[in-house]
Amino acid sequence: MKIRSILILVTVLLLSAAVQAQHVRVRLNFPAGVNRYAPGPAPYGGAIWIGPEWEWRGGSYVHVPGYWAKPRGRSHWVAGHWRWSRHGYIWVPGRWR
Repeated sequence: MKIRSILILVTVLLLSAAVQAQHVRVRLNFPAGVNRYAPGPAPYGGAIWIGPEWEWRGGSYVHVPGYWAKPRGRSHWVAGHWRWSRHGYIWVPGRWR
């Protein structure tokens, strides 16, 4: 009886270690020539760089280039980001807050 309990315990420990050892790999392929950074100085005082972003179109994510924008009152820009869901990573668009 003790041996059976020990074997069950070892099996549970090995399975839990295997579950915790899973890795997620995300590969984002930026199109050639995409500028991923702000393109130099702002065109006017107070301008905010927005983007780049991603949009879901035709069954896949499409790169949307960044742009300069005028702030909206007291709002500030919250950048978009990737978020894990049970269907994989999804893009959460940026927004004014």
